[in-house]
Amino acid sequence: MIGRRLQSPQPLLVVVGPTASGKTELALRLAEALQQAGQPAEIVGCDALQIRAGLPLLTAKPTADEQARVRHHLIGVLPAGPAASAAQYVERAEAVLRDLAARRCVPVLCGGTGLYLRALCEGLFPGPAADPILRQSLRAEAQECGWPALHARLAAIDPGAAARIAATDPVRIERALEIYAQSGKTQSQWFAEHAEERAAGPRYLSLRIGLDPGPEIGRARIAARCQQMFAAGLLAEVAAQRACGPLPDPPLGYDLICQVLDGTLGQTAAEEQLSQQTAQYARRQRTWLRREPGVPPYPEVEAVPLAEIIDRYRAAATEAALHFDAAKHAPPLPDQGDAARSPSACGAAPDQLMPVSDSFN
Repeated sequence: MIGRRLQSPQPLLVVVGPTASGKTELALRLAEALQQAGQPAEIVGCDALQIRAGLPLLTAKPTADEQARVRHHLIGVLPAGPAASAAQYVERAEAVLRDLAARRCVPVLCGGTGLYLRALCEGLFPGPAADPILRQSLRAEAQECGWPALHARLAAIDPGAAARIAATDPVRIERALEIYAQSGKTQSQWFAEHAEERAAGPRYLSLRIGLDPGPEIGRARIAARCQQMFAAGLLAEVAAQRACGPLPDPPLGYDLICQVLDGTLGQTAAEEQLSQQTAQYARRQRTWLRREPGVPPYPEVEAVPLAEIIDRYRAAATEAALHFDAAKHAPPLPDQGDAARSPSACGAAPDQLMPVSDSFN
């Protein structure tokens, strides 16, 4: 069944891992190694914060020097407004991927938003669209009684969703409640229906490289990054953004910096709190990575065998092209039966080529 929904014969080379693990540097080295081997490669962002314009320090965008090393896509291409939906990301990403495929250029995906990656590779389930008024109501209620209370309500409505979603994850709690309020069906019901489509195979195949130095080193790197951001002008950056007006869906730490600017929070305390919040975010990403089959993370960028990765990618691309061609000549999918089977993607080894699953956001 793998290959029936393939949009391209070209697999994605994806760098995954928690924040501050070195994903940007690894993506750069992979792209440069491919280029040195005669294979054009460019980096495609996969991050809900970095796709929006502004706040390069707070959102840890690739620097000008890094973007000069390898061409980047989907960095700062949307206004600094509301967060881009997964559907918006997929639309933008697929336009980039079509261009890269036409130029026979390897797409190296890099970023911290697993929802975007899942939507791109597996598709979006046809749930109801976002309702700004309903979301505003849910947020007002959460401000009054707390997100754990809304999580408890979700548990009564949709135990499966509540088990998947942490009580400290307002984005997913809000979405699950929104889906039920709009459609009368739980998020779990929507997911079950979408699973039948996903069983027909991924939309894009991917070779994923995991990177994770571990919690202790990760926390130290996050703390150092926070200090560096303040030293590099984070206060001025947020002040300039704030002067443009209210920022919908602000990135992690924005409110803390605003408190420093208002004089209600000291800079040292803000650094500590930002470091703690970022470490919590990294823990969620790390949990996702541990659930991914066949993606054992490397502890350091230097430990990644670049030449071996390139060889694996080339082998995967050759086999993917064969299956993509076969899929175009295959009969239509049956309504039932084959979807129950889920062999390894294109017959490749589990750690070489497979559909991306779940979110590491």
